[in-house]
This record gives sequence, C-alpha cells and structure tokens, in this order.
Amino acid sequence: MTRIQLHGPLSVDAMAHTPRPVLDRLRELLAEGVDAIPDDHRPNFYTVRDQDSHIYFYISPVSAKVWVLESHRANAAAVSALSAAGSA
Repeated sequence: MTRIQLHGPLSVDAMAHTPRPVLDRLRELLAEGVDAIPDDHRPNFYTVRDQDSHIYFYISPVSAKVWVLESHRANAAAVSALSAAGSA
C-alpha cells in the first residue's frame, strides 16, 4: 500500500465514461489522503478501494493531473481478497 495525498486544486478527469460522483469522491479521497495499491507493472498507476468500489487511476508526475481509467463495484469475494492483500 502507498499513502497518497495531493495538495492544491486537484484535476480529476476520466479516460472512459465514469460517473461524476466517482470523480468527485476520488478527488475527496486524494485531498484527505488515501491508501492506494500501486500497479506493479505501470508506474504512477494505482487502485483505490472506497467502500465496495474500486477506482483505477493514473497520476501524471509532470502535472499531478489524475486520470481515472476504470471504476467498478466489487463483489464480496474481490473485496475480501483486496483487503487481505492490503494487510499482508
């Protein structure tokens, strides 16, 4: 897990259709500080779990702009597996 907290005005946009509430929630989480799972194969890509949703996003190291690539609701088994992986 990596703790991410971004300061200042945050620009959060979507690469694919993503509901505005998801973008707003990710903006809130990043401003407050959130534990994220880094993508082992892609630098600056992360997954955040919020309640029963997962949000996969990229943070530009140049502009700090955040791009959401995917968001979805997780089923109970996936949430349990992610929780177990995060606490290991």
